[in-house]
Amino acid sequence: MLFFRGSPVTPLSGPKRPSWIWGYNRMLINGTSGDYFESWQKEFGDVYRLPTAAGAERTVIMDSRAIAYVLNTNGYNFTRYEGERNTIKRLLGGGILTVEGNDHKRHRKAMSPGFSIASIRFFTSIFLEATHKVKERWLSKLSDSKGNDIVLDVEHWMNAISFESIGEAGFSHDFDCINDEVSVVGQVFSSLGATNGTLTAAIAVALQAFPIIASLPLARNVAFDNLRNTMRDLINTMDRKTLGNDASDERRSLVASIIKAENRNLSQEEVMAEANYYVVTCRIRDHFYDYGGPFRLYPESVLKLTLAQWCLHELSINPHVQDKLRREIMMFPDATHEQLATQMPYLNAVVQETLRTHPAVVENHRQAMKDDSIPLQRPIKLANGQSVDHIDVRAGMGVIIPIEAMNKSSAFWGPDSHEFKPERWLDEELPKKVTEIQGFHHLLTFIDGPRNCIGKNFAVAEFKAVMSVLIRHFSFAPLTDGSDVRRVLTLVQRAKSKGHDGLLLRISRVETE
Repeated sequence: MLFFRGSPVTPLSGPKRPSWIWGYNRMLINGTSGDYFESWQKEFGDVYRLPTAAGAERTVIMDSRAIAYVLNTNGYNFTRYEGERNTIKRLLGGGILTVEGNDHKRHRKAMSPGFSIASIRFFTSIFLEATHKVKERWLSKLSDSKGNDIVLDVEHWMNAISFESIGEAGFSHDFDCINDEVSVVGQVFSSLGATNGTLTAAIAVALQAFPIIASLPLARNVAFDNLRNTMRDLINTMDRKTLGNDASDERRSLVASIIKAENRNLSQEEVMAEANYYVVTCRIRDHFYDYGGPFRLYPESVLKLTLAQWCLHELSINPHVQDKLRREIMMFPDATHEQLATQMPYLNAVVQETLRTHPAVVENHRQAMKDDSIPLQRPIKLANGQSVDHIDVRAGMGVIIPIEAMNKSSAFWGPDSHEFKPERWLDEELPKKVTEIQGFHHLLTFIDGPRNCIGKNFAVAEFKAVMSVLIRHFSFAPLTDGSDVRRVLTLVQRAKSKGHDGLLLRISRVETE
């Protein structure tokens, strides 16, 4: 909303508007948004207003208690924008990402069995099998090479592992992508990626709060329709009897779990939407970035791919961390789910630090449905000089929770907050301000509350499984010195080598005997 009347709104300080059309949207898209939010935090405090596109404003919240209130305590009063929900419906057909309140609870309950500890234990064997397939392909390439190492696009291979895993774990279906096959779904995704970066796409991103954007005949909207239809055809060709077989709950695929709920809690259309969620969000991460827009999803495979890319990059430029991690992994040949989950503290520290420094999605955007008063952990000083311990917002007002900035802010994590330092997770205590942050291990990477990432444990288990195989068998070094790697904002933060459309690393074999 551009203008508000009625109940009072707390007058907040904030940066001056640079452009009526763009506000700060364009700057945040093209730069590192976490750095901007952190610098504004130092200047204006933990809560401030930010000019956004088309003359609008949003409230930026970097106060731990206020974030917990918005995401958890009164989470169902702060929803996605209608325009965002409409675009998700156009892409996926609806589902858990588009519903609120009791409907959201119903969807989440129906999907939860697929993400139980028992299910993830079973899925870990699938993750390991997919990674071993890639391991064999890499060993073959090394054998054919005349040198001691080869240069590979690790993004491509992490992508293949992820799609292979979601095919088996999600659908009990082999997408056969380890062998460089390009599936029909992959072809559609490529065409969808071609719409990114156009002027109309940029305008649609900036104006994502307006519901009409999703109904316009833009190239990206047409591509969404094609993708949804392709996914519908794919899922309809799968044997529903096979998907919903008599396997025990923990050995049933993710889609089989929700099909089991079809006659109880979800309609056939809702089941289809959730099935789309599993595959679409597995692959869409490679092609798109919508600032505050419809792709602020929190699916398990989005996180895994991004984690794996960035972690391998960090390990390549921090060989002492890579060596220490490898020594721990070598102690567990053919690691089990339980060993990966509980017996490898340094692997866990590396995962946690990757989650902290490279969150897949950099911000979370919400809109108040009703007037509300948001409590603060610490009082702030307003533009008029008054000190308050809460802020008042009106129905329709938007809030931004800057995930990347919260995860890396020196105000919370100290002077080494921007360093990749797994050892911080092995220290006896985290900084006090960090422990005040709710969320997965005091991080906002998976957000928090009733809409937290339903597949967060799936993501972490998959990532650990992938690392346990690759780091055991291969050594990773940067293509040059690592300074050529850039962050590219698509759906998520991709790692990309300069001059290439992926992350290139030097891979050599590690003798395991």
